[in-house]
Amino acid sequence: MEKTLNQLMKELETIATQHRQIREFFQGDYIDAVSRDAALYPLMVVTLQPGSMTAQAVNVNVIISICDKYNIQEYRQINEIHSDCLSICNDIRITFQQWRFEEFMDINGDIATQPFINRGPDVTAGWTISASLSIYDYNDWCSIPYDDYDFENGNPPATNCGDLTTQYQVYVNGTLEDTFTQDTTTNNTININL
Repeated sequence: MEKTLNQLMKELETIATQHRQIREFFQGDYIDAVSRDAALYPLMVVTLQPGSMTAQAVNVNVIISICDKYNIQEYRQINEIHSDCLSICNDIRITFQQWRFEEFMDINGDIATQPFINRGPDVTAGWTISASLSIYDYNDWCSIPYDDYDFENGNPPATNCGDLTTQYQVYVNGTLEDTFTQDTTTNNTININL
């Protein structure tokens, strides 16, 4: 994978750390995040969902919750919290569309949003965004850290595994005339004129 799951979470944590309205980042279950004694609000929680793998990508589905704590007696706060949290969600959506993310992943489809009110240990409100992210994966068998694993279709070479070039040595009547390297992902024609 171009980016590992740990690196993706680090990117999301960086978004939370750098955003002036978010005070804390948490990776895990939403209820675990808001049940802690020292949770800081507004809070960004990233929860992993089931994903999939293809030949070109590892698909990671996430729910990103942006929430703030409110006083249950002050119902007017909910509208303000929902407005602020939805703005932060939109900031995250815009961030995902920038080159920093586009160089290693695609967003599959639209990003779904949903408002919520949670009456748990902390009474919170906010928005969730559900995103399906395809992290590019160009790895092949050469990148697997095996020791002498038999693929039964040949072992990957010890060096230059997956190298897309080949070095050619041209001999004419037993004498080395030329050495050169060419791309091996396309058809090449070598014409020797004597």
